[in-house]
Amino acid sequence: MPQQAQQILNQIKQIAQQLEQQETQNAQLLQQGQQSDQQLASLEQRAAQQLSQIQQLIQQYQQQSPTQQSFQQSAGSASGQFSGVQSAFQPGFAGTNAEEVRQQNQQSAQNQTSENSNGLNQF
Repeated sequence: MPQQAQQILNQIKQIAQQLEQQETQNAQLLQQGQQSDQQLASLEQRAAQQLSQIQQLIQQYQQQSPTQQSFQQSAGSASGQFSGVQSAFQPGFAGTNAEEVRQQNQQSAQNQTSENSNGLNQF
């Protein structure tokens, strides 16, 4: 019986080591997922800042004196070219709502994180 008990203890020890290794792998995967979420959030924030800068530049363009605008119109209707750019960066371009898209991206990232966590807990 003592030899059988020793074999059982060895099996338990081996399984415990395997579980520790799996836990370490799971922790690494979870950390990588969180880093990806942070990178996506950073990219989204940078894009929002760049969009804001573009909108400010468009406003500055619109605030130019009327003589400059009339000169640009007479020089090949340049203002018509810029109005296309302006409409592309207005809120709601192509039927989208920037705030709604941000919220959807955030929810998607949260869902992915929770799915990753749930998937890792199954091991």
